[in-house]
Amino acid sequence: MKATKIILLLLGLGVCAWAGMEGYKYIARALSRTADATSKRRVVVMGFSSETGAKSRASAIVTERLTSEIAANPRMEVIERSRLDEVLREQKLGAKGVVDAATAKKIGNILGADAVVTGSVIDLDGKNVEINARLVDTQDARILKAVTKTIKKDWEEKKTDWNLNFDINIDLDAPMALLPDGFLEEETCGKLTAEQRELVYSCVELRARKTALELKTGVLRLDQLKKNPGSDIKDADLKHFFYTKIKEWYYSRQLVPLSSGEETLLYVNSELVEKYPCR
Repeated sequence: MKATKIILLLLGLGVCAWAGMEGYKYIARALSRTADATSKRRVVVMGFSSETGAKSRASAIVTERLTSEIAANPRMEVIERSRLDEVLREQKLGAKGVVDAATAKKIGNILGADAVVTGSVIDLDGKNVEINARLVDTQDARILKAVTKTIKKDWEEKKTDWNLNFDINIDLDAPMALLPDGFLEEETCGKLTAEQRELVYSCVELRARKTALELKTGVLRLDQLKKNPGSDIKDADLKHFFYTKIKEWYYSRQLVPLSSGEETLLYVNSELVEKYPCR
């Protein structure tokens, strides 16, 4: 009797796992058929986002599984994720679930991709998620195919704790407040030069190093980290860079106080950092 129960349990788990993967296969088949029919077979899969626009464990898992299913189709060519990440960093492009026309075209031109697979993952009730996937033409950002599928979660969400031995859960990818129309257009926003952008990132890393040292020495408490440092950084990518560098410097053996020259550089360019990407 006991052996029978174990077998039934294993069979049940197998059926659940198969049912979950079948959802990814369904989405991949739908997108691949359209890609094949429109001769858009070379694709790149962007990181899916949650309903808030943030990245989550759910969106990361869905992205990886869907990428694998699409790549399993011999008629499809999926560009390596590492190459996409490299382009996103170099071009300072966002990696959200929504891709605008300019981003789609730039990714297509650089990577030679015919289409971008993008989308979002919505947590419905803690047990199920809704996957909304889209196939977007890199020539004109036209949505070639949209697919929605609900699947059961077979994972648990984890907190982002940076392994700092603290109970910390900072959302590095929280969406920023919407800016007025035209804010980033040339006539209202004087764009920084390449040298100025490099200077801004250098200053932000200096601030991250200073913050990491303050955390190490107890000058700064964790609850202050959530509220004060980086609050004046308006650009989402720059803020993400700031918190990522705090983590790197916190564990670095080369973590030392800023020199007087570095402190001065940080102070002089504080306004440039605050207004980034404008000046």
